[in-house]
Amino acid sequence: MAGKTNRRKFVQVAGLAASGLMTTRPLAGVVPEPQARTAPRTMGARFRALMNAEPLICPGAYDVMTARLVEIHGFKGTFIGSSVVNQALLGLPDQAVVTVSEIIDYDGIIASNVDIPVLADVDDFGATPLNVYRFAKEAEKRGIGCAAFDDRMPINRATGYAVPGVFPKARMIDNIHAAADARTDMVLIARCLAPTPNNSYTEMLDRAAAYAEAGADAVWIGLPTAQDYVKAADIVKKPLMAVIGGANFPATAAAMKAARVAVGQSASMVNIALGAVDKALVELKTTGRMTEAQKGSLSRETGTKVEQVEELNARSRKYNLPSGSAPER
Repeated sequence: MAGKTNRRKFVQVAGLAASGLMTTRPLAGVVPEPQARTAPRTMGARFRALMNAEPLICPGAYDVMTARLVEIHGFKGTFIGSSVVNQALLGLPDQAVVTVSEIIDYDGIIASNVDIPVLADVDDFGATPLNVYRFAKEAEKRGIGCAAFDDRMPINRATGYAVPGVFPKARMIDNIHAAADARTDMVLIARCLAPTPNNSYTEMLDRAAAYAEAGADAVWIGLPTAQDYVKAADIVKKPLMAVIGGANFPATAAAMKAARVAVGQSASMVNIALGAVDKALVELKTTGRMTEAQKGSLSRETGTKVEQVEELNARSRKYNLPSGSAPER
């Protein structure tokens, strides 16, 4: 009988200990389990928090250096247009000559070399739900924080915006479902390019609301004024994305309040940079020098930050290598 009582007490005590209702001191000599480290926030989670906290401007970048320059100037995200990949890899305009895989590879390299989220324009993300699912997983794996994909049909993507042709609304909704199923934290922005005959935005806004309901975290639409975005936000009920920074739609407080996520076109950055190089080449050909052109060069201090010279030299010292000299940079 005493044995049964002892066993019953043992079971009761063991049950209390297992349920956490009994506090015990650690046994002498037993090493406590290490505390689990908090997992770092993904770029997708960071982008989502930024988008929901305040209007977010993502200036366009076209390579690692320009993305780092965006970061140095204090912007919290950067945008890489699909036009950049066409220009960088092939020297062609944005007519979808490059593939989605090439876009993700190119943008993934940039994403892995900056500490701010990358918003990547991935064209149609593969056009069919199975491809969209595959590429959404790959994009998130490569560190892309936000993927923007549109509803243009291939013929439209290959020949320009003037050619009509968008996916049926049901197909785009299936694509959004596939991307949402594939991603973990990556933000999804559905770009709505529905035709607007006679400047009527009825179909565009109807699709935008449907895309938001299907799982898009934000919707990219093109409207003429900040007030139009305010009205659209009431219909879509999700953050809106817009291209701002131009003369007709500057990055003012009113515009940013209307469009929660805004981007400066990457193509504009490319043209600005090429314009500077073009002037330098003209000066070199006519004078044999580039004195005037070099006045617009980055300062040594900024260039050092962009190339992360201090970090690289610190790593060199750690591994007993010489620091890089100025010409080598």
